[in-house]
Amino acid sequence: MQNLLATGVVAALVVAGVVVAAMLDAATIALLAGGIGGLVVVGLVVLSFVAADLDYRHFRYEVMELGLYVARGWLWRHYQVVPHARVQTVDTTAGPLMRALGLVAVQVRTASAAGGTSIPGLPPEVADRLVDELARRAGLEEGT
Repeated sequence: MQNLLATGVVAALVVAGVVVAAMLDAATIALLAGGIGGLVVVGLVVLSFVAADLDYRHFRYEVMELGLYVARGWLWRHYQVVPHARVQTVDTTAGPLMRALGLVAVQVRTASAAGGTSIPGLPPEVADRLVDELARRAGLEEGT
């Protein structure tokens, strides 16, 4: 449904652009295309920062008795509980940007088709404590 709505909006914008272009001369069309293109680029840069901030503000995780609880998303909320008994591996990863910022991500892989979850943007000390806690709880529930 969301893809259909997005396609409709893009189609309406294209039709509106063609109608406007048919009414103007070439120099005006070139000026408008350059101006609109510049505004789109600036808008996308601003949107990337806003989206990153919203993602950060709307991400929560908690280690509970039942398992790891993760809630994420600011437009569409996604809630996930990863039972400790289903945890297979707990890893930390850090790409070049995260390393430059001194952050890591914790990857929790499970024995399910969904594959687990990740918790990005943690300081290394917090990530190490989280990995230890998840591994300890998973080990206790498996009886090892």
